[in-house]
Amino acid sequence: MSGTSAPGGNDEKADPEGNAAGEHRYHFAIDIDGEFAIFTLDTHGQVETWNAAAEHITGYGAGEILGKPFSVLYPKVPPDVPVPSDILARAAATGRAYYEGWHVRKDGTRFWASVLVIAQRREQGDLAGFAAVTHDFSQRHLIEAKLRRSEQRLQAMIDSVEDYAIFMSSPTGEVASWNTGAQRIKGYSASDIIGRHFSVFYPPEARAAGLPERMLETASTRGRSEAEGWRVRSDGSRFWADAIITPIRDDKGALQGFTKVTRDLTEHKRLEQLEHVGELAAATERAREEEQKRIARELHDDLGQKLTALKMSAIILQQEVEAGHDTSETAAKARGLVTQTDETMSAVRRIASGLRPTMLDDLGLLPAVEWLADEFSRRYGIKVNTRLSAGELEFSDTAATAIFRIVQEALSNVARHASATEVVVTIELDNSECEVRIEDNGRGADLASGRKPDSFGLLGIRERVRQLNGFAWFGNKPDGGFCGQSRFPIDAIVRR
Repeated sequence: MSGTSAPGGNDEKADPEGNAAGEHRYHFAIDIDGEFAIFTLDTHGQVETWNAAAEHITGYGAGEILGKPFSVLYPKVPPDVPVPSDILARAAATGRAYYEGWHVRKDGTRFWASVLVIAQRREQGDLAGFAAVTHDFSQRHLIEAKLRRSEQRLQAMIDSVEDYAIFMSSPTGEVASWNTGAQRIKGYSASDIIGRHFSVFYPPEARAAGLPERMLETASTRGRSEAEGWRVRSDGSRFWADAIITPIRDDKGALQGFTKVTRDLTEHKRLEQLEHVGELAAATERAREEEQKRIARELHDDLGQKLTALKMSAIILQQEVEAGHDTSETAAKARGLVTQTDETMSAVRRIASGLRPTMLDDLGLLPAVEWLADEFSRRYGIKVNTRLSAGELEFSDTAATAIFRIVQEALSNVARHASATEVVVTIELDNSECEVRIEDNGRGADLASGRKPDSFGLLGIRERVRQLNGFAWFGNKPDGGFCGQSRFPIDAIVRR
C-alpha cells in the first residue's frame, strides 16, 4: 500500500533486537486503512509508519512526517490539557491512552480528533513502541458545538421566562431541570427541587387521589395532559394554577421524560370569584328591590286604601258628633282620631316611598329624583337644587333603580354627616356618558365625623356604580364641602 512504508529499510532499524515485533507493528499499520489515521511510533514518540488516511487527515505525506515526533500534530494547549508526552507515558503505564481534542494539520488549520495510543511490547515484556489510531471528528464536533449553543440559547430563553414555571422531569416524574419562573412561582431553588418527585407541588388530597400519576399517564398515552387546580408552594401556601404536561420521546418513540409548564392563575381565579360575588350581589340587590317594590305597592294600595276608609269613617264620626253640638270628650276624641289617621297615612306613604317610590316605576328616574329632593328638603330643612338634563335618555329599570339609590344614599350621607345647608343634584349627559353628581356646602370628609371616601354608604354606591360598568369618585371640593361623582357609559344604562 502506498504511503505506509518507512524509507531506507526503516523496519529493521526500528527493531534491531527482533524483527518479529517490528514486522507485526508495521503490518498492523498498513493492514488497517480507510477513514482512520493509523501510524506507529517508536519508544520516543517518533513516527515510524504512516497510512494514506493519516496523510489525508493531517496533510503530511509519509516522507514529511516519518522520523518526526507526533507532537507536531498538537497545538499549543492550556495547562489542563495533556501534552503528547503525557499521553505516551499513560499508554506505557496502563497499556493504552485515549484523548479527544484539537490537533493541527500541516497547513496550520486545526481539527478536532480522537487518538487512541496502544503500547506495543516485545515477547520479553519491554516497550517496543506505540500504535496510534486517530479519527477526524471535526464535523461531529462542529454539530455538537452548534447543538450546545442552541441548547444554551434555549435554556437562556427558558430561564428568562418568569411568568411560567417550565421544567423537565424523568419518565417517572423526578424533576430534572428548573427555570427562573419555576423558582418564582413555586418557591423552590434548583438545588432544593432537582431530583425530587413533582408530586410535591400537589396538595395532600390530590396526591391521595393519584392525580400526579394520572397526569403523567394521560400525557404518555394521549400526547398531552392539562389540569387546573390548587398547587402548593415550598412554604406550604396554595396557589391556583394551570399545568400542561407533554412527553419527550426519542426518534424511536421511546419515552425520555416530560416537560411541564405551569402558569399561576391565582389572581385570575380571585377575579373570577369576585365576579361571581358581584353577580350574586347584583342578583341579591335585584331581589331586594323587587321585594321592596312589592311591599311598597302593598303599603300604598292595600294598607293605604284601608287607612283612607278609616279616615273617612273618622271624619263622618267627627261630623256627626259636631252636628249634635257635642263639645264633650267624645268630640275631642273624634277630632284626634282624624288627626292620627292623617299622620298614619303620611307615615305609610313615606315608608312606602322609602322602600320604592311608585313614581320611579310610573313616571321614571328624573321625576322620582325631583320628588326625592322635595321630600328631603321638607324633612331635613336642607335646600336641594336639581339639574336634570338627561331627559332624552330612556333608562333601563336596573339603571334607574341604581341611580335613584345612589342619589338617595348620597342625600342620606349629607343629612347624617355634612352639616350642610345646600345640596346640588346633577344628572346630565356628557358626550357618550351620563354623569351623576351630588355636592354639598358642608364640612367635607374628615376622620372625626366618620364621613370618609371608604365609609360603608359610599362603598355601597361604588358597588352600584361598578355593576353599571361606571366610575365613581368622592372627595372634598376646593371651595369647601363634599362631592360624589359617578359616570356611566350610555350603553350600560339605556333600555334595550
